[in-house]
Amino acid sequence: MEKRALQGKLGRRQFAGRAAATAGISLLATPGLALGAGKGADSESVGPISLPEGAAFTPDVAVDQRARKPIYLPGANAGYAAHAVSEVLFWTDQLMEHAMFIALLMPGDRLRGPRSEARQFQMTFAGHFLSARDSGYRDDGLSSLLLSTRASVLQFIEYKRRMQRAQEAGTLKSLVWPLFFDHIAREAERFAARLDLLAQGSAALQGDEVAAFWTTIMADHLEFVAHLLDPQERALVADAKARAEQLYQTHAHRVGSGQLATMADEVIDFKTAAEHGIEAGQIKSIIDPSLADHVLREAVRFSDEVRRAG
Repeated sequence: MEKRALQGKLGRRQFAGRAAATAGISLLATPGLALGAGKGADSESVGPISLPEGAAFTPDVAVDQRARKPIYLPGANAGYAAHAVSEVLFWTDQLMEHAMFIALLMPGDRLRGPRSEARQFQMTFAGHFLSARDSGYRDDGLSSLLLSTRASVLQFIEYKRRMQRAQEAGTLKSLVWPLFFDHIAREAERFAARLDLLAQGSAALQGDEVAAFWTTIMADHLEFVAHLLDPQERALVADAKARAEQLYQTHAHRVGSGQLATMADEVIDFKTAAEHGIEAGQIKSIIDPSLADHVLREAVRFSDEVRRAG
């Protein structure tokens, strides 16, 4: 298996040399809330699922190691099966965490019902992830994986959009922003579209679609960061907002693939520095490291897709 351990051009220096380290407070998961893999969805434990360790059995699925968790990508010599499996691995991992974040931001007895739904989706996508990772797939043996995963993705999209409408109407009263529901629904909708394409035997990426999707996703991430930083972090809040605006402008006025690849690398550097600053207590925020790592992995995927789309 190919392993990538690349470093961004700016590294971690954005947040280097900061004074007065203060530990961040988190709204999200803590180690004591870990949900064991053997526990049922009706357990009140909320947090990450402990999955058995393992490597992808399908040849030419690469692992990029720039984040705390492995980032599955197609290797340099990947064929159709490796492209499909790496995409399923990447997005089922992300959707599993979407469900975890939703559940963690729905505290209390009043939200027990929608929280239980989220935790069930977390278990469902853990199952799809393990199915993709722990079997060796060939080009002619992917239909079951793609169809079963797609069915679960469509159900999760319906849940996310239903929760978004309820939050916007003021009836849900969770701690999840409507934009966050919309954001993770768009990611799932795009994954469903990719599964449709893969089911047709194609793993091709279109440059315009890649740019349109990822520039808004990255901009949303930076807006989330700006609103989860402590208000005292004025310089970082301003930096995150400025970077978000640049990406929104790039979405509206397309740039070449070379410039887009450079922007992707800069986002990776920013997020890498932020994750390490949060973990070291050098940045005051309510950003949990698991959320910081989640958005970093998506930035790496952005960079990979830009380069593959050309």
